Amino acid sequence: MKANRLITQKSPYLLQHAFNPVDWFPWCDEAFEKAKNEKKPIFLSIGYSTCHWCHVMEKESFEDSEVAEILNNYFVSIKVDREERPDIDAFYMKVCQSITGSGGWPLTIIMTPDKKPFFAGTYFPKETIQGRIGLKQLLTNVINIWKTRRNEIYLATDNLIDYIINSEKSIKENLIDENLIHSAYKTLEFSFDRNYGGFGPAPKFPLAHNLLFLIDYGYFFNNQNALEMASKTLTMMRLGGLYDQIEFGFHRYSTDAKWILPHFEKMLYDQGMLLHAYSRMYSLNNNPLFLQTATEITDFVLNEFLFDNSVFYSSLDADSEGEEGKYYLFHYDELKRLLNDDFDLFTIIFDVAPDGNFYDLHNPSSNKNILYLKKSLSDIANELNVDPITLEQKYNAIRKKLLSFRNKRKKPFKDYKILVDWNGLMFVGLSNYFGISKNNELLKIFDNYYNFLNNTYKQNNKLFHSYIDGNFSVEGFLDDYAFSVYALLEIFKATSKIKFAELGYELLNKAIELFWDENVSAFRLAPLDSKDIIYNPLEFFDGAIPSGNSVMYNNLNEYFRLTGNPLFQEISTQLEKTFSNLVLENPTAFNFFNYAFQRKLRQKNEIVICYINEDTIQEYRTYLGDVYRPETVTIWYNVEDKPSNDIFFWKEYRMIYNKPTAYICSNFKCNKPTNNFEDFKFEIEKIFGNKK
Repeated sequence: MKANRLITQKSPYLLQHAFNPVDWFPWCDEAFEKAKNEKKPIFLSIGYSTCHWCHVMEKESFEDSEVAEILNNYFVSIKVDREERPDIDAFYMKVCQSITGSGGWPLTIIMTPDKKPFFAGTYFPKETIQGRIGLKQLLTNVINIWKTRRNEIYLATDNLIDYIINSEKSIKENLIDENLIHSAYKTLEFSFDRNYGGFGPAPKFPLAHNLLFLIDYGYFFNNQNALEMASKTLTMMRLGGLYDQIEFGFHRYSTDAKWILPHFEKMLYDQGMLLHAYSRMYSLNNNPLFLQTATEITDFVLNEFLFDNSVFYSSLDADSEGEEGKYYLFHYDELKRLLNDDFDLFTIIFDVAPDGNFYDLHNPSSNKNILYLKKSLSDIANELNVDPITLEQKYNAIRKKLLSFRNKRKKPFKDYKILVDWNGLMFVGLSNYFGISKNNELLKIFDNYYNFLNNTYKQNNKLFHSYIDGNFSVEGFLDDYAFSVYALLEIFKATSKIKFAELGYELLNKAIELFWDENVSAFRLAPLDSKDIIYNPLEFFDGAIPSGNSVMYNNLNEYFRLTGNPLFQEISTQLEKTFSNLVLENPTAFNFFNYAFQRKLRQKNEIVICYINEDTIQEYRTYLGDVYRPETVTIWYNVEDKPSNDIFFWKEYRMIYNKPTAYICSNFKCNKPTNNFEDFKFEIEKIFGNKK
């Protein structure tokens, strides 16, 4: 097999296509020059390495000699890894959504040599089938139109680009207040599935920012229904097939309403965001299932994704040996033979069936089972009237036996790209897990992550987006900065190590310099000086992951609290105005923004405990505990670990008579500092009352 140009690339997705007969180019000037010189349209295909339908389209079409001949003779073909170039993906996805009303991957774009699209779609089979046009027929139609109606194509592309650019100007400013928060809650409440948790019909995605918003809303407004919605969703996701009951970690989404039948990709960002949500919920209600789930997610990513004890790989494929989910599914008889005497107990715990419980679209008669729990182990122990610890031990023995058996299978492909933005979300989750677990193994990983970011930034005066095989590629995007700052903030709050907050401060200012567009009062996705894209997208929607603008809004608010820098407050206020009409029209499409806005409205307290020796503050730590206080910034300030500059408000705080000293501020008023523990408790009781 002859390799094409993609063989020189680092991206695992591009390398998967390096031996296609299609004469692929990566996104590069050479491809566009060739298209201009030969007056050919460009066929752009965007996907990612763990995308199931990307694999299907490759096997059907891009490995096919007939399709390759058409593409090679009449088009210049370009492959893009959406995870490597989110700026390219974001613009052409916006085009697809504008033309077709929907989007997804693989993303198929046909455009002029100057990068202006005139056709967009997603997956196409090779041949026309069941009313869906085949790629061969589509390409033939495009060739004919390109030959006969090229002037109309260029006019249409100009109109489309103008429409997308002008849509920015339609963003109107409005005032938002606490009513927005209540509206977002009501919208979630209306769409909540009271039987199975989650929001809306299938397919269901595990959107952690919805749950984080509800957890805070329930706390701030003493709304038990909000907390029950979050708790129900977290419970049902954990019990269902969406969760890998054998090796842990969450799959990409559920194809059914009950969280049973997953789409089998495992993405790093899902693990990070859901770890965040489970840790937060546990800190509020101490449900042991949530602590167990958070611990298992952490074990999974440390075992499966961790690179060099510092950062994480990006994803595991849905497919193995050409079949989606093959690695995860079991035949009933296979389970029976493997478990022998344990099989009866197994069927009490797991809901499996002789004829299978997993419907495979590609093979309806496969008779395979996805493993999911009928109920929590504690509920099963109560029903069986057995000791829950004994049941858990037997369950773990069964699980390990199944894992050992499953590990003999061919594992799904692992995408070994290290994406800086997704790592940020993973470290947000890990820092919140550290807050409830005090797992000291994570402290070294936090330090190594800091070194990874700091060394890159100090050497290059910028972040990069992707790291593969020891090499950085692609200059960092907004999300890389926003999510990294967010992670550094959360690690600082979890560990009180000032270096994390200081690096976050530097990266926040750099992000403002690189991405803030005063003309639209928002952050662009790519640096303002980007040259190789025709449109620099604005992203606001909080989808599978929060938007960079939403997370930057949160970062600005948090750092304003820590530093008092008026620039952060000014940009935060401008962002609110830019977001205003968007969130008022569709509140739950922007629930990370709502989460951050809610916190901005409700955070009113600062507690700083100054100390030198950790042993001297144990009574303070025990008293404050790990209670969830989203309305409060709590800083444990070791006065020997001073900030290196004057930006942080507590820099000059001191211990009184060399004793641990508490500085407490509430509702914009500060109390006299105290080194008396009883006085400290009295002031805390006045602020928190029964929420202590």
